[in-house]
Amino acid sequence: MAEVLLPNSSSFTNSIQLANRVPINRFSLFLERIIIKLAKEEKPFNEAEVSKLQQVLGLTAEELEDLIDACNFTFEQAAIHSVSATNLVDSLKLSGLSSSLAAFQDIWTRSGHILVTAFKEKSLSAPGNSQLVDVRWRVHVQVASSNERRQREPMGILQMNLSTPEKEIILMLHLL
Repeated sequence: MAEVLLPNSSSFTNSIQLANRVPINRFSLFLERIIIKLAKEEKPFNEAEVSKLQQVLGLTAEELEDLIDACNFTFEQAAIHSVSATNLVDSLKLSGLSSSLAAFQDIWTRSGHILVTAFKEKSLSAPGNSQLVDVRWRVHVQVASSNERRQREPMGILQMNLSTPEKEIILMLHLL
């Protein structure tokens, strides 16, 4: 069974199914632009290009925006989970995509590694070359208080110490 990669929501399904209305040859170029710009953390299209795309692809402004967002999200999820092109296609089939599956598979096979590499190089909320130095954690469970006899409120604290050439950063997460 393939890993669940994409949401089973009606809004995502409706957005990604817009790709079925776009001619394959144009959709391949569309996807290639999205994946390359996503790796560079840039917007895939400027305003002038968006208006031209609306006419060429025969989509409204809202439909085009939804399709771009759905494709961005699809590639982000594929990169985060480092899925194969086959698993990506299987996930897209579950979302109702049919005619554009080959385009997604081709682009992910040719350019997916670029996006995966770009995502791996991103730092964890820290600038520059950060390195995880230490991890500490604590769990607290309050089982009773003066007001309540039976009370269970777990709380976890995760502390990560990151080091960069310039300074040390401490990230603390309180988990309730």
